[in-house]
Amino acid sequence: MFPGPIETVYAFFSILATQDGWYQIGVTCYRVFIGTLFGSCVGALCGILPRYSKMAEYAVRSVVYPLFESIPALCWVLVFVVWFGLSDVTPILAISTAVIPFFIINIWEGVKELDETLIEMAHTCTRNRLRILRKVIMPMLYPYAFSAFKTSFEVAWKVVILGEVFGAACGIGYMLWISYEVYAIEYVFAWTLCCAIIIIVFDYGLFNYIDRRYMRRWKR
Repeated sequence: MFPGPIETVYAFFSILATQDGWYQIGVTCYRVFIGTLFGSCVGALCGILPRYSKMAEYAVRSVVYPLFESIPALCWVLVFVVWFGLSDVTPILAISTAVIPFFIINIWEGVKELDETLIEMAHTCTRNRLRILRKVIMPMLYPYAFSAFKTSFEVAWKVVILGEVFGAACGIGYMLWISYEVYAIEYVFAWTLCCAIIIIVFDYGLFNYIDRRYMRRWKR
C-alpha cells in the first residue's frame, strides 16, 4: 500500500531530473521568501511603532496582534482564495499573515530590552530620530529580528504548502495534492522530502552560519 524507501528515493531523483521539478521547487521558494519578507516588514513596523506612539501601542496590543495570532492559517488561505483566486498572491499573503505575529512579539520584546543609556547618548549627538533608529536602535534589534525570521521561515514552509494546495496552480503543495489525487504516494513522499531537505539546508546551513558569523557579536 505504501511505497518503500527505494521507490521514494527514485521518485525524488526523478523530480530533480526534470526541469519542471526544479520549476515547482523554485516557485515555492519564491513564495516563501516574498511572503516572509513582506510579513517581516509589517511585523517589524508594528513592533517598533509602539515605542513612538501610545495610539500605535494600543492598536497593536488590542487589535493587530490578537487578530493575526488568533485566526488559523487555513482561514486566511480560504479568504485569500475567495479574494484572489488561484494565484501567487494567495500563498504569499497566507505566509505573511502567519509570520507577522512572530515579528511583532520578538521586535516588541527587543524594544523593551533596549539600552536606554546608549539611546540617550545618541540624542546628545543628533536630534534626528530616523538616524538614531537606523544607527543605534536597529543594530540592537538585529538578534531579535534574526530569531523571528528563522522561526518565521520554518512556519512559512508549513503555510505555503497549505496555501498551494488550496490557492495555487503550481508549486510543491500543488504537486503534493496532484500526486495524492492520482494516488502516486511515492511522489507524495518525494515532494515532502524536498521540503524537509530545503528546511534542513537553510536551518542548519545558512541560518547557523549567519548566527555564528554575525549574530553572536550583537549578543555579547
